Amino acid sequence: WADKIHGLTIPADGSHHVQVLHEPVGVAGQIIPWNFPLLMYGWKVGPALACGNSVVLKTAELTPLSALYASNLLLE
Repeated sequence: WADKIHGLTIPADGSHHVQVLHEPVGVAGQIIPWNFPLLMYGWKVGPALACGNSVVLKTAELTPLSALYASNLLLE
């Protein structure tokens, strides 16, 4: 949904001021399955962070280190 964020102009009558505010939802809980962990990580975490949300990530027990490695890459 990050590509859907753009400025909107709303016409107003008279001396009114119209402002569009984009506010993050808050915390997004993400559950990633064992198959394609890096692809699912990008699909879920990327848009949530781009929209300003915090992410709590639960990975599969078989692939916990892939999400840890991807998160360390984001820190760099």
